[in-house]
Amino acid sequence: MAGTDREPLSAGHVRTETAHIHFETYGDVTFSPLVVLHGNGEDLHSLDEQIRAFAARHWVVAIDTRGHGRSSGGTESWDFPLFSRDVLAVLDELNIDSTHVFGYSDGGNIALQLVSDHPQRVRSVAVVGANLDPTGLHPWTRAVLIVQRAALSIAARRSRRAAAALAKIVLMTDHPHLDPVRLRRPHIPALVIAGQRDVVRSGHTELIARSLPGSELHILRGAKHEIPFENAEQCNALVLDFLRTVDA
Repeated sequence: MAGTDREPLSAGHVRTETAHIHFETYGDVTFSPLVVLHGNGEDLHSLDEQIRAFAARHWVVAIDTRGHGRSSGGTESWDFPLFSRDVLAVLDELNIDSTHVFGYSDGGNIALQLVSDHPQRVRSVAVVGANLDPTGLHPWTRAVLIVQRAALSIAARRSRRAAAALAKIVLMTDHPHLDPVRLRRPHIPALVIAGQRDVVRSGHTELIARSLPGSELHILRGAKHEIPFENAEQCNALVLDFLRTVDA
């Protein structure tokens, strides 16, 4: 049985020590699994175009990151190691030993954290617009985020909504902290995608690709950071071709 274009095959929550993590599955459970991870401030349905395309060939497990969508925020300070452990909790719930992982933006950072910390659970990884640390962002992007963080820090004293927004901004100004050396060790098949006009510096994207042995790198001409939305057809084709090669 497979999920339709609009309806998931299944949906549920996993209880971690401090949060409930929401997930939905699409496609056919007999297909190879593929975890889909969205970006900062979004939810799993922001990647509906990817989910529909991928579900034709994979059992897609789409996850709302902690504090996003229908997942609760929990009581722990957010960081990418924590988010990666949330993904493991979903995999364990679904009895998935290892999986392909697709991640966009902060979702790509979670995917790389999985490669770094839990390589035995990752069959392959495809990331779009990911970064290893805040210096990977263009200076003007970091400057804007730092100003936003300062303003929200004041507003958060009186507003729960501002506090929630601040926690998400801090994920970009102060995180992630990925060591490229740790990415070299597992030798996991990897696809790295970014835009020519991305908020992530091209040289930084190239560093990510060099840190993943044998990875495939695509800098999309004229594209910005919002590749899954503005360049969805090209993005989906690159990912599906890559996964087809890995599964061959």
